[in-house]
Amino acid sequence: MTTIHGFELVNQRAIPEISAHVSRYRHVKTGADLISVETADENKCFGVAFKTPPDDATGLPHILEHSVLNGSRR
Repeated sequence: MTTIHGFELVNQRAIPEISAHVSRYRHVKTGADLISVETADENKCFGVAFKTPPDDATGLPHILEHSVLNGSRR
């Protein structure tokens, strides 16, 4: 299996509808997933997502998430 900077290649596939090549990697030590989408588009971007399953259905974790990620002028 191919390993790049601590990530193992899990699988690859083409998505012809958007002319993209997608590769999925898994970090060997932590099990974190990384998905790379390669296209000819000049616009570059990236995103980071974390699973944040709530302990209950009160909505408090969701409120905290918005409070933290929206920032503050102070």
